[in-house]
Amino acid sequence: MSDGACSPRFANQRWKMSNSPEYDMALSFAGEDRSYVDMVAENLKSLGVRVFYDEYEKADLWGKDLYVHLTQIYRTKARYTLMFCSKHYANKLWPNHERKAAQSRAFEESAEYILPAKFDDTEIPGMLHTTGYIDLRKHSPMEVAFLVCEKLGIETRKIKANRVPSPKCPGEAGKAEFDYSSHDGNFRIGDGLFEIETRWSKSSDRSIQCSSNGSGVRGIAVAPKGARLTDLTNVADLDFTSQNRRPEIGRFVVFQNDRGIYGVIQILEIDDDSRGKPKDRLKFEYWILRDGTADFSTLSPNP
Repeated sequence: MSDGACSPRFANQRWKMSNSPEYDMALSFAGEDRSYVDMVAENLKSLGVRVFYDEYEKADLWGKDLYVHLTQIYRTKARYTLMFCSKHYANKLWPNHERKAAQSRAFEESAEYILPAKFDDTEIPGMLHTTGYIDLRKHSPMEVAFLVCEKLGIETRKIKANRVPSPKCPGEAGKAEFDYSSHDGNFRIGDGLFEIETRWSKSSDRSIQCSSNGSGVRGIAVAPKGARLTDLTNVADLDFTSQNRRPEIGRFVVFQNDRGIYGVIQILEIDDDSRGKPKDRLKFEYWILRDGTADFSTLSPNP
């Protein structure tokens, strides 16, 4: 051992004497596995876990020396690293950098630090065969999030059911349907800065109530009866003064999120379980303007 090195025992003590870690869990993964990891991250966030996930840190990462910054994240700033192992992970540059930083920390720890989760049986350099892991082929993203909570000592039995993330369509346009009696009637469209969380509740089998209360929506408006998408040249001129609206089937509802982004939803179908239908169901088509404007007239209906 060189004069400049310290033993794992003293390195571990030095880390423990430092401030509490900024994150409960740092996520390390390959981009090809993002769709699964994104759902894990959303569940962790909704359960109150302080999670490092690059999609949540875009502004903070902007302009930083990522080589240095990510080394600090995976070596000193998280209580654990959740490593999503796969054939993609083993061969990518940045995941391997994160892995080496995490393994450096693990070497100094007297307790587990890296929590492996495997998409397949690919061998990861430095990962012993005897290390306990979870098999992602047998666990949903929600199950992984609850296992993380148990590892962190969070009492999952005391977590309210409505802490589970609401369903979501991440694209800027599409069609969706969901049971509006679940998730407090919340459904999200878009992603990141362009995400809009809509909220719905029962009205009738011809109309439905939507609300802007507590959902990150700055305002909602309803286009005039008979309006088509091509008529919506400037939705900013519509009336956004009410927190609750009751659009009928066929009507366009306009949402503005708290970042000023506009989205439009057209109501296609409404089922009401108090009027002979098996469940409450809303089907709609939607569009989001990522350019920050208010003109939907040039957009086309979704296929």
